[in-house]
Amino acid sequence: MAGAARQLPPGMKRPAFAVALCALLAVLVYLPTLRYQLVWDDQNIIVRNQSSPFGVFAHSFWHGGGAGLLGKDPYYRPLANFSLGLDELVAGHRAWYFHFVNLLLHAAAVALAGVVVWRVFGSVWLSLVAGVVGAVHPFAADSVAYVSGRTDLLAAIGLLIALLGLLRVGERHDWPAIAMLWVGFAVGMLSKETAVMFVPLAVVWVAAAGQKRLRRRHWVVLSGLILLTVAYLAVRQIVLGDAVGMSVGRNVGAWLMLSFNNFARLLAVSVWPWGQRVFAWNQAGLTRPTWFVVAGVAYLAAPLALRRARDSRAAWLAWLWGLVMLLPFAGLAGFGPVGRLLYVPGIGLLLLGLHIGREMTCGHRGIGAGAVAVTLGYCVLLALIVLPQRMRVWRDAYTLFRRMTTESPTYPAAHFNYAFELRRLGDIDGAMVAYRKAIALDPGMALAYSNLGALLQSRGQLVEAESLYLKTIELRPDYSLAWNNLGIVRYRRGDSDGAAQALRRAIELKPSDAGAVYNLGRLYQQSGAADSAAQMFERAFELEPGNPLIRASYEQTHGGQP
Repeated sequence: MAGAARQLPPGMKRPAFAVALCALLAVLVYLPTLRYQLVWDDQNIIVRNQSSPFGVFAHSFWHGGGAGLLGKDPYYRPLANFSLGLDELVAGHRAWYFHFVNLLLHAAAVALAGVVVWRVFGSVWLSLVAGVVGAVHPFAADSVAYVSGRTDLLAAIGLLIALLGLLRVGERHDWPAIAMLWVGFAVGMLSKETAVMFVPLAVVWVAAAGQKRLRRRHWVVLSGLILLTVAYLAVRQIVLGDAVGMSVGRNVGAWLMLSFNNFARLLAVSVWPWGQRVFAWNQAGLTRPTWFVVAGVAYLAAPLALRRARDSRAAWLAWLWGLVMLLPFAGLAGFGPVGRLLYVPGIGLLLLGLHIGREMTCGHRGIGAGAVAVTLGYCVLLALIVLPQRMRVWRDAYTLFRRMTTESPTYPAAHFNYAFELRRLGDIDGAMVAYRKAIALDPGMALAYSNLGALLQSRGQLVEAESLYLKTIELRPDYSLAWNNLGIVRYRRGDSDGAAQALRRAIELKPSDAGAVYNLGRLYQQSGAADSAAQMFERAFELEPGNPLIRASYEQTHGGQP
């Protein structure tokens, strides 16, 4: 393989205007997201997360948020958490500000992609095409319009900076370029785990230079990348207790087939995003070959089929980028937005597509100009039709979860989340139907039993509500809210002893639960145990002095003195 990035002659026209235009386009097309809400994972990693911005470097990604629901947290993405924490300090929980920062980060990623293309091809027009595709491709909406998708944006920015450094190091010994490479790689790695795959890319790039002996700068670059990776894995081991954090399970063959199926499907739908679904759930059926495998095989064979690509290190780098950044992880994501899997791999896919297009139009200026015009026209249609439709999925929680249940009707958590939103909007009947659907799909979903029990309790169906709380406790014996609700139901059914037992257990599990303490106090008050009631009301008042019910009971039992 000969040649690295194209050697640019002095005075070559700079791509500043094209890059700025594409960044502006990226901002304009996502302006509607400033009216969107914080949805889904945003509630856990932003609203419920209690870590300070700097404290996140010592915690897992979900610390203080939803890790208890997920089980062991395999993610360490402190830079993304740090960024979100800074946003919260500046704007509280104002959703528009989080979306605004995402919008700017996407614009920065688009601009950097344009610069990379210019360094590789030396063409302002190709830089413009790459920037426009990156700005308006509908699958990017899953990372940009969804605040939690910031991990993809930061990882892409870091790796693009690292790639620019790698391209420059290939031309001359340049310490600023090496610093760009190391810093960019660290930013990417601390934002998303997939960035570690940049190391084999750099190794292949250096090894393919065609030199018998590596130069000093190459050893410096590779040693720095390896040391950063080792340090990152060591920190993961300390924070998470596991340097890797993920497993393919026992059936490696099934995982390989699943990964290749997903890899091939993502390649196909990225070229034709019209009408494609947002959510995909990896099930056992996908471990059998599908017709999408054709797209995967075509990708694997692409460098061999293209004469000029075989002689270009940059083409091989682009091909390998798309392969290693997507294929190993395509089978690990159990459920999620499809587009988020493509944001970082899309850098390599885009570069490879430009290499293919250049080879197919080589020597035909008119055909090349026509191909650029057709691509830009296609992007206009995507920006006007497909992108707005995909963006609107992330507008609010109701729209999101309704779409989720439609596209993945057998995914239990989709119905659980949809039920929660229906309940919030006052559609109790619809919420109960959705909770029952979630339970039917996953009989082990403890919170679905508890939430359904609360709805039945509000309707006066106490017998069934009690049975659901007991089922919740069977699945999650440490869930204090279920014990509290069980105590209330038992009291309303006339079982005072059973109610007291349940409420005491709730308080034992969560001593800071002012509601359970107050409920036990009310139970003592009703049974004539005035001293015990007064003690409970005093304790509840200390925990939650702003609650009017608690305050009233406390003042009543303590002579009106707060």
